[in-house]
Amino acid sequence: MVNFVYPEELYLFVESIRPFQVRDVGTAKWLEVHEMVIKLSQQAALELTQNREEEVKEFLISRDKLRLLIHEAYCVTLWKTRVLPHLLEIDPNPQATFLIYTVLYHEASVVALLDVCLYHPSGCETLQESVMDLVDYCAQAVAQVIGLVSMGYHENESKMDVDEAVLTELERQKRDLIYKIGLRCISILNYLADKIDLFHLSAARRMLVTHDIPWLMVDVLCFRPWQRKTSKGLQKFIDEKWTNVDDSAKIVKPEAQAWFCVRQLLLNSQAMENYAMNEARCKQLSKLMGLMHETLLDQLPPLIDLKQFLSRLTLSGNTAAKSQTLLLEDIPQIQEELMKEVEKDGGFYQIAQAQDSVFLSKNREDICALASRLSGAYGTELLCELEQNLEDLKLGEAQDTQAGGDAEPDHNSCATCQAKAKKKCANCKQVYYCSRDCQLKDWPEHKTACLKK
Repeated sequence: MVNFVYPEELYLFVESIRPFQVRDVGTAKWLEVHEMVIKLSQQAALELTQNREEEVKEFLISRDKLRLLIHEAYCVTLWKTRVLPHLLEIDPNPQATFLIYTVLYHEASVVALLDVCLYHPSGCETLQESVMDLVDYCAQAVAQVIGLVSMGYHENESKMDVDEAVLTELERQKRDLIYKIGLRCISILNYLADKIDLFHLSAARRMLVTHDIPWLMVDVLCFRPWQRKTSKGLQKFIDEKWTNVDDSAKIVKPEAQAWFCVRQLLLNSQAMENYAMNEARCKQLSKLMGLMHETLLDQLPPLIDLKQFLSRLTLSGNTAAKSQTLLLEDIPQIQEELMKEVEKDGGFYQIAQAQDSVFLSKNREDICALASRLSGAYGTELLCELEQNLEDLKLGEAQDTQAGGDAEPDHNSCATCQAKAKKKCANCKQVYYCSRDCQLKDWPEHKTACLKK
């Protein structure tokens, strides 16, 4: 059985997760933990895909690691928004950007693990006061996605060539990850809304009053960041990638999660005690009525209750202002603690200068050694093998349903060296390679045909 993390390694990997400060990002110890987080994220996704027992989730929850994951997400966010700009001022065109991308990808992997764990009530129960920080983080991430969509970012097909400026490519990668993280945060907010009764009252207030999550989700449903029109036709964001679809009415996961999040909050009478239905909010929520067509309700029947609620709201109008009860509210602590450590280190610019030798190194030997190490951590060969196994399984199922026809050849030849090959190009699915090296050698010739697919 294929694994990214074997059972005997799992305890060590989970126990190795610990909080870092902004100054530690990119250090040797940080990279060690990063490699483990990457593999845990891949293993968790594999367990879900193959319907296995979710051991990664169980270990993270039982060892109380979710707060540390939230801490890591905030740490990278501060580094990305406050330290990285200073680094790029020092050297606008760094020789190698993969270490910078590694830091950005670390945040996406951490959020993916939180997404897996918080689907379960036991995961939400372990959050305790850190739920306040998580609500702040997710609300900000979703708002960033709305901002990108409003600028038409997701409609712009990537036509980057390798000769374009490094900074432009880095910015594209950064925005792509912001997009993926934001869509995952829609799911996390839905899980928190569904389990809101497990948290302190201040968590509900944080969601409904501080960030007005129902209003935010209405904007998400109106902007539809999971859908775009391209030269290839209509595409939807399915399984972390853009996929061509024929049925425009098909509901994808982020869309369903956004709808359920609104439903869980608006139909929770206890949580809504602090949510005054003023004229602006009534007008905003009424936008949902125009989106609730029959096809949507057929696919998501629980939304029928929400439609009835919105219909009554439209008829009754805004309710009287509710008296504000005195509430001792918890204050998010994780970001504040990180900021205090940054101040002790002399501020973000001082940290950027200290990290100059790490992220802007021009030593080719160090760069190559680090690239080789990270390539092994990401398990690219194993990912290709898993993808090929899935393709073979689909092919086998298709052949079983056929009454006859030509049989597939026993093996395929590598396009570069003609050796026996089992791995396909991940984009076009047409050309076979025996190894990653052969694929890279053939890329200059294969690129033109591949990008047309």
